[in-house]
This record gives sequence, C-alpha cells and structure tokens, in this order.
Amino acid sequence: MVDLPGITKVPTADQPEDIERQIKTMVMQFISNPNSIIVAVSSATEDLANSEAIKIARQVDPQGLRTLGVISKIDLMDQGTDALNIFHNRVIPLKLGYTGVINRSQKDINTGKPINESLQSERDFFHE
Repeated sequence: MVDLPGITKVPTADQPEDIERQIKTMVMQFISNPNSIIVAVSSATEDLANSEAIKIARQVDPQGLRTLGVISKIDLMDQGTDALNIFHNRVIPLKLGYTGVINRSQKDINTGKPINESLQSERDFFHE
C-alpha cells in the first residue's frame, strides 16, 4: 500500500512552484498500474462532481472498475444533506463502491482523545 499525497494547488513555504505538477506526475505513476487499487478520497463537504481524486482516478480507470471511493468528514456535512445516493453508488458509480469515514478533529487531538474512543464515536455516528 502506498499512501500518496493529496494534490497541492498552491505552493507554500519552501515548496517548488510546480508542486501540483510534480504530485500529479507521481500519483499517475502509481495509479496507472492496472493492478493497483485506487483509493480516491473526497470530502463530504464538497460536491462529489468536483472531486479532484475522482477526476484523476477516471483518467486511468474510466469505468471505475478498480477505484474505491472514500468520503471523509461525513460529520461536517450541512444538516439536511443526504449522502445516501453516493453510498448507494448512484452519483458517480464505482465497482468497489464508497465508504465513509469521520476524521479525528483537531480538538480530539489537542485534548488527547484516545483512538479507541474516536473509533467508538465513529461507530456511534454511523449507527444513529
């Protein structure tokens, strides 16, 4: 398993001006391998149709046969927003489907909330 960086749009500090191009080139080298599984992570706070991860995955996997969608920050979605169409694979279909995750908040990290409690909070959220 190779954890690739997200696409940096604006260079910061000592990053090179072409950081976006460099990262995209590196990502494409890994996901172009037809034996690789692509894990495309998108935030639930953004429209899936605007997902950079799904866009890049589709360049090498147009039918979505080896792409798994991960929707992060489910707990931060606007109230009343329904993600069921995404999870039922109706928006942008992927053979491997979608899964949702809740990230630890900065507050959880700062207060030293144990990982097992964070995992329990995530389970509780999805069972409500």
